Amino acid sequence: MSEAGIQKGAILMLALGEEEASEVMKYLGPREVQKLGAAMSVMKSIQSEELEKVLNEFRTETDKNTSLGVDSDEYIRTVLTKALGEDKAASLLNRILGTRDASGIESLKWMDAQSVAELVRNEHPQIIATILVHLERYHACEVLDHFTERLRNDVVLRIATLDGV
Repeated sequence: MSEAGIQKGAILMLALGEEEASEVMKYLGPREVQKLGAAMSVMKSIQSEELEKVLNEFRTETDKNTSLGVDSDEYIRTVLTKALGEDKAASLLNRILGTRDASGIESLKWMDAQSVAELVRNEHPQIIATILVHLERYHACEVLDHFTERLRNDVVLRIATLDGV
């Protein structure tokens, strides 16, 4: 393993958090664990740009090496959310995954319900209904909870009578 590879691996291990990093370490040999551990021990802080660069490279390599139909984006979202918490992971994911062509609807799927509600609140109820039918049910329900009762009823009625988009 090159020195640069060790540094990148150490950054990934630190980003994963204790539980996930320890699970990864179980699959490494003693020499690799020692090298990674030493590199991790000297890292006092990691700049967000460096973390983003390493995660982007990891994602690119994962995409290249993923031939089993594994959704690497979903994996990265899950791992980062567990490692960094929902807010920090969402911010980082927007920078990592947002650089690709993603539909506006797709980006809404990863936003918290309150943010989605604030974003669409002033749209016509038919537009809101059309957007919400593309979200997971639980997420759409959480978004609806942030509307006034009148708007919520109007949107739900439109969802119920929506034929197709």
